[in-house]
Amino acid sequence: MSTASALLVRFVHVSGMALLLGGSVFVWYACRTAGVGDSRLRLATGYEWVFWGTMAAMLVTGVGNLGTLGAPGPATRWGSVLTLKLGVVAVFVVGSFLRTFVVLTVERHGISALRRLTLGQFYGATAWLLVLLVGLAEVLAHG
Repeated sequence: MSTASALLVRFVHVSGMALLLGGSVFVWYACRTAGVGDSRLRLATGYEWVFWGTMAAMLVTGVGNLGTLGAPGPATRWGSVLTLKLGVVAVFVVGSFLRTFVVLTVERHGISALRRLTLGQFYGATAWLLVLLVGLAEVLAHG
């Protein structure tokens, strides 16, 4: 991969993470401060579309970054951190499927279907897991 291509892949990856994290914090804040109603549900539904499109780009560019770096195996310190990060990503994706399912269920059946859980809790968890992933990425990038 040429230097320009590698930089483009990294730019898309970092920009995607900024969109995921910034969007989740924005929806989390909006859900905590806005009243119960359609506006926060529309916001959450819109974010879900952006989220999954961005996650597809993150997957492709993440694989591209690994291909460029020629990542060492899991026996090294760097490889151990990468393995941990990929495990957190797997948990994050499963949790995100659950969050999307809840948002779509609430959209279909009404806001009362949430009962004790709130949309804000799901987006708060999303934001905090993304912060953890950014921290792990920082360790991978700079040791």
